[in-house]
Parts: sequence; C-alpha cells; structure tokens
Amino acid sequence: MNDTKSDEIEDANESLVSEYSVAAGEIIIGTLVGLNDNGQALVDFAQNPDSTPLAAMSTTIVTQQQVSRQVALLFNQGDLKQPIIMGLIHSPLQAMLENFGQHNETEKIELAGDLNIDDVKVAGNKVTFEAQDEMVFKCGESSITLTKAGKIMIRGKYLLNRSSGVNRIMGGSVQVN
Repeated sequence: MNDTKSDEIEDANESLVSEYSVAAGEIIIGTLVGLNDNGQALVDFAQNPDSTPLAAMSTTIVTQQQVSRQVALLFNQGDLKQPIIMGLIHSPLQAMLENFGQHNETEKIELAGDLNIDDVKVAGNKVTFEAQDEMVFKCGESSITLTKAGKIMIRGKYLLNRSSGVNRIMGGSVQVN
C-alpha cells in the first residue's frame, strides 16, 4: 500500500513540473546568438519556449567575437526561461580562426624584408604570387591565408559567396556550424 501512495505522489509531482523545465543538472547545447545592449548574452536552443533568443547569465566572459559558437547551458531551478552559460563548446576550427592572424609587429616587418621580386610573376592577364610557407592577403578586418600544407583560411566580419551557376562545397568531410 505504501508503494501505491508513493507512486501516486511521484505521478502528482511529475504533473506539477512545468512544461518549461528540465531535470536538475541536465545540460542543453545551445547557440550564442548575440549580446544585448547591456552586454548580456542572448542564447537560443532547441527547447526554447520563446520564439526569440533569451538573455542568459554566464559563468564565463562572453564576447561579440564568440557569437555563433555553441554553448553548454544549465537552467536556474530547471526553468528553461532562465539559461546559464556554463561554457563554450570547443571547436578546433573555431580555435584556429581565433588564433589566426595573431602575429606581432616584428614578425610582420621581418616577413616584409624577405620579399623578393621573383615571387611575383606577370604573364599576360595573369598575376601569380608565390611564397614558401604562407601567404596572407589582408585588408582591414578581413584576410585570406594560404599555407604550404594546402589550407585556405578566409576570415571576415561578413562573408558573401555568390554564384550564377552551381555552387559546390566538396571535401573529405563538410561541417556547417
């Protein structure tokens, strides 16, 4: 008989749990979508009860540069409307992009001193630039880097890719976000 009462109490407690809650300690992966005017993180996640991103508390510093990164979320008292960012999800590609272009000024001067006119070739309507290890084209906050290992890194605040024909992305594996 005690088992029946405890089962009834358990069922009643489960029915009282809000549709906007999760189990204590349950981690949900979300996305940092921006910062509001007060600098507070705005996050979105699959179980978001609102149609707009929610303001979140954070246990770590969150910057504009980290927008679009995945975040690990816990929720204050299990309430889905009160997200807490516990940390950023590590992404090797994102780490590479964040570390990209962090050269000190003396390195840039040394590289400029090694420039050789033979590294630039003009043949008709074609101009070819050659470098032994790495080539960087930089303008303001955007850059294109080519490495001898075959990596091409494109970085900028906004990227636009247009094609009047087929636009193909091919590789051993392709990751989007």
